[in-house]
Amino acid sequence: MKIIAVSFPCTKEQQNRLRQAAEGYAQVQFMAEMEENQAKECMNHAQVIIGQPELAEIAQNEVLEWVQMTWVGTDKYTVKNSEYGFPKHIQLTNMSGALGVIMSEYAIGAILALYRHFPVYWEQQKQGIWKDAGAEESLYGKTVLLLGTGDIGTNLAMRLKAFGTTNIGIRRNTENVPEGFDKMYGFEQLDKLLPEADIVACSLPNKPLTRKLLTKERLLAMKKDAVLLNMGRGTLVDTNVLSEVLETGHLKGVILDVTNPEPLPKDHPLWSYERVMITPHIAGPSLGHCPATQERVIVACCENIKRYFSGEALLHRIEDADFEYIRE
Repeated sequence: MKIIAVSFPCTKEQQNRLRQAAEGYAQVQFMAEMEENQAKECMNHAQVIIGQPELAEIAQNEVLEWVQMTWVGTDKYTVKNSEYGFPKHIQLTNMSGALGVIMSEYAIGAILALYRHFPVYWEQQKQGIWKDAGAEESLYGKTVLLLGTGDIGTNLAMRLKAFGTTNIGIRRNTENVPEGFDKMYGFEQLDKLLPEADIVACSLPNKPLTRKLLTKERLLAMKKDAVLLNMGRGTLVDTNVLSEVLETGHLKGVILDVTNPEPLPKDHPLWSYERVMITPHIAGPSLGHCPATQERVIVACCENIKRYFSGEALLHRIEDADFEYIRE
């Protein structure tokens, strides 16, 4: 019988559901309940790992067949950042589809907080200060340019519609416009569209096309009072370049849940700007934060376990073409 190693803590009810999904085919073991040596042994002998094992750990496992991630971002494995590389014979699936709701709520909450000066008022509250922070903005009527139109971008576009925004998407395939978008364009239209946007919301992965996509020239091409939000990958924009742009007085606000590097160094200038909001990569917490999101993760894992042992195609499988370096 095969072994499924689960790396994250689960409730007893969730454990039972994972066991039921694999019943008759595999023994499900929960590493969070093991001593360190036991967990390592389990990792080395599992045919299936649910979680994000290190590439070095994957290299030590000679029987591994499939890694089911609990994250959406796959650059831990798809970007060439290790001597090991991800083995071609091992299937990799991610958690696409499970985090769009929670991440879209983060984006809207952060934009509204910035527009309504909530950070200013929170600081004043600590000091007992009753003072109007001045002119505010409304989401109503704003044009939002969404870089990234998958599950996260689509969930955000759908929810923004309730605020009366015009939503423009950018992606490689411009056919079949998802719900919530008014228009869809290819990346070749980015320079034309940036000056039209009041908000640029980014949820792009870390790929050659997206690295440092938002150059200094493109940031300066945005409206002076535009808002930039990045909750995809920090490689999208150089943080030093972003600081230089802010120093000129350009951009109304910046919301960063991701930076490059992470964590952002304590002495980095971005920490000091009042119109910058920085959170520690928590926009899409798959585990340990929001019970509803963790439930979606469990449901997705159970579905793929059933598919795996019935010979059906796995959901959200990462194809070979998505890897910058894959080991034979």
